[in-house]
Amino acid sequence: MFSTADLTITGTGSLIVNGNANDGITSKDGLVIDSGTITVNAVDDGIRGKDYLVVNGGTITVAACGDGLKSDNEEDATKGYVSIAGGTLAVTAAGDGIDAVTDVVVTNGDLTVASGGGSTTTPAADASSAKGIKGTASVVIEGGQLAIDSADDAVHSNGTVTINGGTLTAATGGDADDTATG
Repeated sequence: MFSTADLTITGTGSLIVNGNANDGITSKDGLVIDSGTITVNAVDDGIRGKDYLVVNGGTITVAACGDGLKSDNEEDATKGYVSIAGGTLAVTAAGDGIDAVTDVVVTNGDLTVASGGGSTTTPAADASSAKGIKGTASVVIEGGQLAIDSADDAVHSNGTVTINGGTLTAATGGDADDTATG
């Protein structure tokens, strides 16, 4: 499913997407999920909003051979973020569970992430990133229930990691939380 503009998914119905050639759900601009039951199976990234990905609610299940949830606009420092404000999410990814080129912000929701085969898997030296949650500029966790099982770092940023609330359970083959500077 691909949109060349902003995309919003809402309603009480169900959506099943099988991305047999690339990503599951992708927006060239922003992507907002407000509600619904969404299941994505993808040979690359599961759900990708280039400018931003915002999850406000819904029941979302993602199985991806790339990253699970992703935002990757590198051209504008105010974009490229992932925000999770609610919903129930189960993300299984060969790459990163959640990957943002700028920030990942979690304020609420029930989130289960398995990345890179989980904590008992040793990533190959040439393997792509397999972090649970990765925000290149920052990761902020303000609330919610998070369970992460990752082959690499559970929570990672090249900038800052801030955990102010919520419940975080992590099993990792790398670091539980990691910044590039410490």
